[in-house]
Amino acid sequence: MNKKMVLLCISLAGALTAGSLTGCSNQNDSSQNTSQHENSSSEKKSNLQQYSKDPDSKQDEDFDLIGTLDKETNDELTLVIDDKKVKVPKSDSFKKEKDTPKNIDGKQVNVEINAKNQNAESLELTPQAKADSNGIYEKDVDGDYSVIGKLITETDNDVTIEVSSGKKNYKKSKDFEQDNDNMSGDSKNKVVRLEVKKNDEVESLEIDPEDQ
Repeated sequence: MNKKMVLLCISLAGALTAGSLTGCSNQNDSSQNTSQHENSSSEKKSNLQQYSKDPDSKQDEDFDLIGTLDKETNDELTLVIDDKKVKVPKSDSFKKEKDTPKNIDGKQVNVEINAKNQNAESLELTPQAKADSNGIYEKDVDGDYSVIGKLITETDNDVTIEVSSGKKNYKKSKDFEQDNDNMSGDSKNKVVRLEVKKNDEVESLEIDPEDQ
């Protein structure tokens, strides 16, 4: 074999080796990019869940996100949660609760999040945002109503809460029930929801983690 043939063989071998290395490098880059993309998606999925107090957020189910509405665009909501601005993309089917005021910037809102794609499905004002000076946030046609406020005292016979206008005392009805399954420890100074009959007797007290 003459020198030209030897040099040609060496050149071809070098080119094949370089091509092989380049192919491996491209595969590695592609693999890394895929891995980074998966990690990024995973991080994005957990971002909203870490701000939620809803027990469902730990179970891969749709969950609620409570925050103050800072800004709303056609495609996105910006909420302030624990002094942090959190951006939430809207789903194509996004809707607001009926009778929601047009301008609710600065109000506390409850946003339902789709656990799968992390998009906002719906928005409504929280009971605290809806409440009037007496803490009443909902009234039924039969005269019963719902109240939210800070629990001051509870005895066997009555419940006292604090609302923006001051302290309110309600007598317990005979069928009074209490639901604080999702909260532990002393209920005093917790935000509570009361279901009150039209005769002003309270028939139930609920402590919701999302109100705290």
